[in-house]
Amino acid sequence: MIIHFMPKWHKAKKGDLEMAMIMTKYDKTKQYDEPLYLNPSSTQEVFSVKAIDETGIFELNNGMFSKSFVLTDINFAGVTDAEQKSIIINFSRVLNSMPCRLSYTVANEYVDENEFNTKILYKLQGDKKDKLRNAYNNVIKNKLTDAKQGLYQRIYLTLTITGGNIREAASSFASIEAALRSALIQIGVNGMAGSQLIPLGINQRMQIWYNFTHAGMHMDYKFDYNREFSLGHDWLNIVAPQQIIFFNDYFVLNGCQYGKVMFISEYPNSLESDILSELSNINCTSYIAVNSELLDVTALKQEIGRKYASVGMKIESEKQRNRNNNDFLTDASDKLLKEKDALNDFARQVDDGDDHFFNTTILIMFLADTEEELKKISGKIDVIAGIKSLAVAPCFDRQREGINSAFIFGLQEFKRMCNFSAPNLAMFMPFKTQELNDINGTYYGINQLSQNAIFANRKFLQNYNGLILGKSGSGKSVFAKSEIISTVVNNPEDQMIIIDPQNEYGPLAGQVDGTVISFDSQEEIFVNPMDVDFLNADYAGLQEIIGEKTDFVLTLLSSCMRRDLDAEEQGVIDKVMEKVFSENYAMRKRLNGESEEITEYSVPEYMKTKEITLPVATGLTNDEQVRSYSPTLQDIYQELIDRHDSISTKLAAHMQIFVNGSLNLFNHRTNVDINKKFLIFDISSIKENLRISAMLVMLEIVRGKIKANFALGSWTFLYIDEFHELLGIDSVANFILKLWKEIRKMKGVLTGITQNMTDLINNSSNSAKLSAILSNTEYFALLNQSTIDRDMLIKFLPSISPAMFNFVEGAASGMGLLKMGATTVPFDMRMSKECEIYKIVNTDGDNLKATI
Repeated sequence: MIIHFMPKWHKAKKGDLEMAMIMTKYDKTKQYDEPLYLNPSSTQEVFSVKAIDETGIFELNNGMFSKSFVLTDINFAGVTDAEQKSIIINFSRVLNSMPCRLSYTVANEYVDENEFNTKILYKLQGDKKDKLRNAYNNVIKNKLTDAKQGLYQRIYLTLTITGGNIREAASSFASIEAALRSALIQIGVNGMAGSQLIPLGINQRMQIWYNFTHAGMHMDYKFDYNREFSLGHDWLNIVAPQQIIFFNDYFVLNGCQYGKVMFISEYPNSLESDILSELSNINCTSYIAVNSELLDVTALKQEIGRKYASVGMKIESEKQRNRNNNDFLTDASDKLLKEKDALNDFARQVDDGDDHFFNTTILIMFLADTEEELKKISGKIDVIAGIKSLAVAPCFDRQREGINSAFIFGLQEFKRMCNFSAPNLAMFMPFKTQELNDINGTYYGINQLSQNAIFANRKFLQNYNGLILGKSGSGKSVFAKSEIISTVVNNPEDQMIIIDPQNEYGPLAGQVDGTVISFDSQEEIFVNPMDVDFLNADYAGLQEIIGEKTDFVLTLLSSCMRRDLDAEEQGVIDKVMEKVFSENYAMRKRLNGESEEITEYSVPEYMKTKEITLPVATGLTNDEQVRSYSPTLQDIYQELIDRHDSISTKLAAHMQIFVNGSLNLFNHRTNVDINKKFLIFDISSIKENLRISAMLVMLEIVRGKIKANFALGSWTFLYIDEFHELLGIDSVANFILKLWKEIRKMKGVLTGITQNMTDLINNSSNSAKLSAILSNTEYFALLNQSTIDRDMLIKFLPSISPAMFNFVEGAASGMGLLKMGATTVPFDMRMSKECEIYKIVNTDGDNLKATI
């Protein structure tokens, strides 16, 4: 391994670094960390890390220890000015809680192709859906290449303390970490998520170090502490670069990467909160570090007093000089008087406030592929600095110290400090926007603010239900179909069910070996909403099933009658349903050769009939028994007729449409396979005035499937288009609300698709029910909205900053807001119209369709 210093610069001796005079506590905060090797002879000796520990702690020089963390990002760039101010105040509280040296770093790190394929892209599974996974991977690659060129942004926090040994340091870090985690969670405002503190393990921290020192070499290596330790490998040999050459104002890494470390040399009188954000927007590998040394308040007051006395002496000296020149009227220079006033103000701030104060150095380290590119990046930094009234300069003749100070070691070998109170330091805001990068997540495009990929897994939410809202032309249909296909290829073992009122989704089935069940009077395709599985059901289970089916029939009748059933009508239906299903339960037991007399509570007395003994159905599977022997709507209708009373006769008349009328296709036994992993219920052929009733029947069938899938440990995804139509009748809305609340307990993920909030509100007979649905919804995909709808969403979704809704008002097709639990990000899911996925999800029905 080779190290060069060009041109030759003075190598400091240890004695040169020691001041002859006695240093104050304040002076010690300005003292540079002494390098571990003053005259490095190899690349291993460039870095001032003495030892590493499996806890992730680094031992540095002079009894110092450091530990690094990842800070999850929060929404800052997209919120209102008032909310930004609150976040800055909250972040200053976090800084005030710091008991030690700290460094927070906004890092743009390159993800090489192998790591990109592992962490970002959909994994191929060797089945028929791999073609779609490859198509999605092409979309993701193209989108990220255009956006960030393989870079991923993270925020690191590194704490440095002194201690006797690593074990003592670990104990101290544990105490600091607990308090810090609590403070960071509270940074968020108005229900928005705060930042999470995630410790970096030794493998992660060393991997970050290795990736930096081997940038541009595309080496597929994963650091494993236990493996390297067992093999007796020297960790420093692993992370050290092959070659590093230092020049006065830049360095060359491994002969293929040009790097530079700069620092902010001058600050403006007033700070803007987007300085770090603007610097980190430059597309290059970079580490922007805010290194802060906590000041002892007593020492700071002493330093202020010393400077005040010094300035006072200078003022008196100038006055005396003026008097000696017979000028008895002229005061000291304005510069000295302003300095005195500033010290007075600073002293009052220290005396009156409870804020911590820090000596802070801000470093900017970045890499480029060529020297020319390095100069261009330097120029961009200069431009940003000029706009923000800053001055930047290279760490001249100190690039090695700059690297050690800018990277996440917790070192401060290079310092150009400025005093900041915690509120002032908080203006260097590391936070920008929340990120969604869930394991096994569905792809939702890129974050408009960070340009990072969005992968979200709704299974991680406390409540899985969601709404997709967007007015016509917003790209809502393409978004929904893309999410559906992405979910299917990512969760091949789960069942996807779509209720399709307008025949929009049929072509998707042909892409994933799915089935479209078209309910058309011309076709003999039947699904029985009364299908019931009594397998392992005791009497208590029977009563639960009867209750569920009774709720459905009551809702179905209400949808026909356009009103709620009164108490007498409900009582009749209760009795009819109890009789029909109890008799069916008893018959199914006899069919399977089971005794009815299990316990006195197993079967009601009136169910113990002396009917003809049925042959035992040993040749039928449970699914076949469900299809062959479940009740139908005809059984309920006939039972009503047989009661011979006015109420029953009236109810039977309303049920006639499902038995002998235009919806009698739901009065047959199921004759299609509804166990396929991808099902579409196409109800576009059903007349408009009967569509709600048809959708209710579909929901009852789906609820049964969700329950059956749950018994098998599987998830069910349900999408309902034209969702607003179901909220127009109070009893139907009640049924939907009940399903909305209960489905999550059975691993059901329900998604309503509609144009906008106006549709939902106009079709909701009770705003309380709509509010209940929204309060039990953690997933929202909001595409282009009108001003009216935007204002409604602000009202119904107070946890989203009003400023974030600027991303949905007038948004381009395929762009908008994605809310997943407490996280909200602006997404850009646009894709090339020439790519395979777009051709699938933007189909007009001409593609292959698997229809029964």
